[in-house]
Amino acid sequence: MFSQNEINAQQKRNRVFHSVLIGMFTSLVLIGFCVSFADADAVKPAYKYQEIKAIYKSLRKQQKPKDLEKLVEKSRDFVAAYPEYKRVDEVYYLLGEALVKLERVEEGIVAFEKVVKDLPEARYVERCLFGLGLAYDRLGKYDEADIAYRRLVDHPKYGERSQAKLAKQLLEQDKSERKGELPKPPMAQPSDWIGKPALDFQVTDLKGEALSLEKYRGQVVLLDFWATWCPPCVAEIPNVKKTYEKYKDQKFQIIGISLDRSKEPLDAFIEEKDLAWIHYWDNTGKIANLYKVQAIPSTFLIDGEGVIQKTNLRGYRLETAVAELVQTNLGKPADTPTETSEAGSQSQSIPATKLLKPDTTPEKEEVQKPQRAHPSEWIGKPAPNFQVTDLNGETLSLEKYRGQVVLLDFWATWCGPCITEMPKIKKTYAQYKDQQFQIIGISLDTSKEPLETYIEKEGLEWVHYWDESGEIRTLYGVWGIPSAFLIDGEGIIRKASLGGFDVETTVAELVKEHLAKPADASDTPITTPPDASEGAQNTVPNVKEIIDAAVAAHGGLENLQAVRNIVTESHSFEHFPDGDVQDEGRSKAYFYPDKFRSDWDVDGDKGGLIFDGDSFFQLSDGAVKLVPSEAAASYITFFKDSFFREPIWLLPMLSKGDIPVQYAGTEEVNGISTSVLLVTQPSGKQLKIFISDVTHYIVQFGYDIEIGGGVQNVIAFFGDYRDVDGVKIAHHRATQGGEYRQILITDIALNAEVDEALFHPRQ
Repeated sequence: MFSQNEINAQQKRNRVFHSVLIGMFTSLVLIGFCVSFADADAVKPAYKYQEIKAIYKSLRKQQKPKDLEKLVEKSRDFVAAYPEYKRVDEVYYLLGEALVKLERVEEGIVAFEKVVKDLPEARYVERCLFGLGLAYDRLGKYDEADIAYRRLVDHPKYGERSQAKLAKQLLEQDKSERKGELPKPPMAQPSDWIGKPALDFQVTDLKGEALSLEKYRGQVVLLDFWATWCPPCVAEIPNVKKTYEKYKDQKFQIIGISLDRSKEPLDAFIEEKDLAWIHYWDNTGKIANLYKVQAIPSTFLIDGEGVIQKTNLRGYRLETAVAELVQTNLGKPADTPTETSEAGSQSQSIPATKLLKPDTTPEKEEVQKPQRAHPSEWIGKPAPNFQVTDLNGETLSLEKYRGQVVLLDFWATWCGPCITEMPKIKKTYAQYKDQQFQIIGISLDTSKEPLETYIEKEGLEWVHYWDESGEIRTLYGVWGIPSAFLIDGEGIIRKASLGGFDVETTVAELVKEHLAKPADASDTPITTPPDASEGAQNTVPNVKEIIDAAVAAHGGLENLQAVRNIVTESHSFEHFPDGDVQDEGRSKAYFYPDKFRSDWDVDGDKGGLIFDGDSFFQLSDGAVKLVPSEAAASYITFFKDSFFREPIWLLPMLSKGDIPVQYAGTEEVNGISTSVLLVTQPSGKQLKIFISDVTHYIVQFGYDIEIGGGVQNVIAFFGDYRDVDGVKIAHHRATQGGEYRQILITDIALNAEVDEALFHPRQ
């Protein structure tokens, strides 16, 4: 019998399989799963290495001394047991970093020196030399630090890389100012640009035409930095599109600056969504760096004279700001003179009058600023759903708490009235938390640190989200705090107020009312009556029609039923909260409805998994290992659900009518209305399917998986559908469940000739 600590450790070892899942279809995508092997001592160094990497990844989100100590312990054990392992240099580096952060700097220096002296050609020599310099600076040993920095700057292989450039900057710095850590430059805020001239650029847009900001002098321009992999950016597209359509003929233009990592998904998205404005793929970061863009979405609204007037516009604020500036611009004389060049000649920019169609000047519309809505105007209306990541790094949505009474509390630590209300809210939560009641705190703090400190100090145990971008505040039209919304089990706002309300009494009444309902009254989805007559009044959409439309959109029943196997190659990425993106490697996978094989290469570490329909195998360094039956049972259950979730096989099964399907209403996904269906997977767990009401494609899945003894909700996104032999397949997929992961399918084949021996390693 394993202890809980042993089980947890073993589960972390198996995070290596995250990389495998990255290359797989749909729900095999990037979600991770846990299982314990019976023979713990037989675990290979690759799995121990992945365990160390998993600890390191968790430290990127939140650094805890106990986790740093664990990283030190695991790393020391690893380098002692596997001194010849191909990635031992990286483990030494992680060991040194952890020791320095624990203030055990001398020990950290020893770890860095090990790589520098014994592994001079290793990949992590660059980071170890830089870490060595910082460590010596931390101790005030500046001469030793200078030696490490100079070795890095002069290194024949790494001397031109980013760490060497930083080392060069430190060498030029006053030694008394060096404290052993890089000074964090103040984050440039987009608002700092307001009132300043917009910087011009000269590039070639996606249509191959010359693009510069100067070209649109005389027009109002929205400079929009975004990417297709950025959910908030995609969610904002309908607002941007609506604004463009309304003002495009009124001396208004949008220039979209995409930070996508590849051009294909960008081109496909622009075509699919019919984004008619100008687009530029900023793959080198040329314009993003020019405007010091640190995060997306990020917008700059520029007037006809080239001056930035507004930044970070989203939601209704975007259209309002554009309307005001367009009206002002149209009121100016049409031939407002432009600046002259250094030589005294007139600017060669194209006059605004030539950029617009002749004789199409529209009548000016009366633009009014929207009045501030009072929260009470929400009463009786459905609460808008949202999908974000809470302070614990877990997926948070309002839909997740459907069937419970929810208090949505907008507040901040700097807000005196909010803090005054906190004891009452805390008391209410303690009294009703076990009676189908939850609180979601939406913080409008200007920084995260005071928020986390206050939550920990006061022991606020409910769910918290830092609304840094104002996404949820804008969604609910909140313009003052404290503001609170009390939502019943059916998702209807029953109480809303600016300045708070008698939370104890109001919650008590609604919880009592909610508990008095039949147990399944608030969260049982509506099922389409199978025998509803034509004349009967029925506001519930016909589920069969929704499924049939999806089948047709994905290629038709005949084409889908003909798919007996899928072979795919893909490239995967993991996105961290700090904005860093880690390349998770490439994989090739072979899928049948009842068996599969996946071979992957993650930074030189090659391996694979095979399920032959009966047994489960691991592949490592060319060797095949049968996974013990007890451990394999967890995998097999997982993969049966995963095969079930593949749209190409799922839709034909649903179309037969043998699987019960329930209609669960509508919900917006990235600004698109979807019909939500509920089905039961082979494991018995429920799957939510989101089908676009526009394209009829499956655009999202929602389901739970068991991880580390707990249950985690996973959201899987689908995009960039392409035609493959008459079947529509999503080439861009991502999942969000604690971590945000993304795959790009680089090649795919349906019904390829596959050697059956691939699935039978024992033969």
